[in-house]
Amino acid sequence: MAQRVRITFRKVDALTYVSHLDLMRTWERTIRRARLPLAYTQGFSPHPRIALAAPLPVGVTGRRELIDLWLDETTPPEQVLRALRDAGTPGLEPIAAEEVSDHLPSLQSSLAAARYEVAFAAGEIDEPALRTRVEALLALDALDWEEQRGDKVRRYDLRATIIDLALRTEPAGAVTMEMYLSLEEGRSGRPAQVLLALAVEAQPLEISRLALELRDEPVEAASGERS
Repeated sequence: MAQRVRITFRKVDALTYVSHLDLMRTWERTIRRARLPLAYTQGFSPHPRIALAAPLPVGVTGRRELIDLWLDETTPPEQVLRALRDAGTPGLEPIAAEEVSDHLPSLQSSLAAARYEVAFAAGEIDEPALRTRVEALLALDALDWEEQRGDKVRRYDLRATIIDLALRTEPAGAVTMEMYLSLEEGRSGRPAQVLLALAVEAQPLEISRLALELRDEPVEAASGERS
């Protein structure tokens, strides 16, 4: 049986702007350079056995992303981590590795939520007005929403995708919005849609996904200040 290793990594700098498919290709190249014994699927068209937890929107930084690798030979996780780091892919920064049971559900099916931070420069946001809109949105029982994706229109309850929102004012006057969004199947939230619902027109300095939360982990309220 192949060994399943779960990697926690950062996706930063230039890799912030690559697509999900290109990120998968980057991982394949990195694993080859690391000379790890990657397992492949069976059949006429074998594919490397790697699985990312959740696609990261282009332009969003990932601070603690997750990927599972399957190896044909048992390798200590610390050796896997060291090899991946030594492979030296700019913007792809492995920070932890652990062996997990192959009997666990897939990462994708285990997702519960994600925690984001959206940073705005000082003077770009009317913080009291935005705080009022945040509280009004959180007070809703439902918010019917329509989103165009290519030729398809997605209709769903946007409020159901939001676990919590909070605002934080930095010492220099910058404003940071914390978002806890569901990643459950059928009600997966995205920061861009939340910003639209809040009528935020300012361009964020950065949007970061700080962590992914799996179903066996607690989903906590946002820690930002509330008035």
